[in-house]
Amino acid sequence: MLSKPIFKQTLKANFKLWFIFTLIMTALHIVLIAVFNPSTLSDMSNMVKDTPLANLLGEATFLGMLSKTFYGIQGVLLPIVFIIMTANSLIASQVDRGSMAYLLSTPTKRSTVVLTQAAYLILSLILMILIVTLAGLVSISVFQADIQVDTTNYLMLNLGLFLLMFATSGISFFFSCVFNLSKNSLAWGAGLPMAFFLLKLMGDVDSSLEGLKYVSMNSLFDTSAIIDGGNVAVPFAVLAVIGIALYLFGMRVFKEKDLPL
Repeated sequence: MLSKPIFKQTLKANFKLWFIFTLIMTALHIVLIAVFNPSTLSDMSNMVKDTPLANLLGEATFLGMLSKTFYGIQGVLLPIVFIIMTANSLIASQVDRGSMAYLLSTPTKRSTVVLTQAAYLILSLILMILIVTLAGLVSISVFQADIQVDTTNYLMLNLGLFLLMFATSGISFFFSCVFNLSKNSLAWGAGLPMAFFLLKLMGDVDSSLEGLKYVSMNSLFDTSAIIDGGNVAVPFAVLAVIGIALYLFGMRVFKEKDLPL
């Protein structure tokens, strides 16, 4: 069962952070959609030709370029930072500060508290990606009316981004439930997602380091496969399973562990 008072309190405490990151992501997405016209794509391809960045930018098509920039860098890094900050504040930070002891001194069960916090994090990500997607669709119709954009592939990119962020949030939320100190929660809950991001980025930039990206969970969000019409059902399912499992494990650990109350 969810607690409406706890959810409202969590929403109020974290709304400003969520709004700032959502606004930045949306604005950046709109700008990239607006500037990626045929002449810009050609100029960028010529500029990075025979450089490591050529591997990063990929094909000089609208969705190809967008998939390697926004869906490969900015659109991944920004929500990761949001997730790290929010997940830590939902559980570990409250235990560390002692506010969790006050909350659990009421008749509210641990299971209710942790389920409500998990629901907030998941719903905040759903709403964030949904807003970015809707803004992107409107921007495409306005700025890219002269070119043919595969809407299905665009929506699949956003679905893949959400599933990656869902799995990433599972990592951060799990460690927030495991540790009673914020420094430990952040060390693992931030360290793994950032390591995955950097390993994937390094593998994309330098072909000699391509093997690194397969160590990263982020490689399950294969934007090239989406653009090329490949089968992404299995990696998407794996991301969903990772996220669900980590949330469930995290909630179970929190309900059973000793707390400094």
